[in-house]
Amino acid sequence: MRKTLAFILSSLFLTAGASAQQPLDDAALSDVSGADGVNFAMHLSLNDQALPNPSTDSRISMGFNVDGHTTHVVVRNPRGVLDVFGLSVGVEKKPDGTDYIAIGLPAHVRYTDFGFESLSVQSDPAAPVTDSLGRLSIQGTVNMQGQLRMWAH
Repeated sequence: MRKTLAFILSSLFLTAGASAQQPLDDAALSDVSGADGVNFAMHLSLNDQALPNPSTDSRISMGFNVDGHTTHVVVRNPRGVLDVFGLSVGVEKKPDGTDYIAIGLPAHVRYTDFGFESLSVQSDPAAPVTDSLGRLSIQGTVNMQGQLRMWAH
């Protein structure tokens, strides 16, 4: 009984100091600042061949119309796994006091069977690929550091 009473009393004292959230006007909100921005991690798996019924003919195509003739660049069977760790986005201040968006390069990128089966240029994007310009397969890791900075003029 004493423990229950002590718990109830301590709970009352702890919650007595807590206050409800208050809305902030624009001036008060402009004084709020964050420390690190936003960080992202990503695991992207394209056309995973380990899944049941994998796709055997997926395509990404871009069409270009020149003098009334449309030609398509076709990337056939893009696939693989891409892991990105440590991509960051934040707002920083320049020496003159204006803000810019700082995109931090990912600290670690890992590629596993990442690439495509063929690259071709053809008039019909759905036609069978007859002349391939090559394929791409990337394995390994990349470690980076630095920022990409963007600001308005």
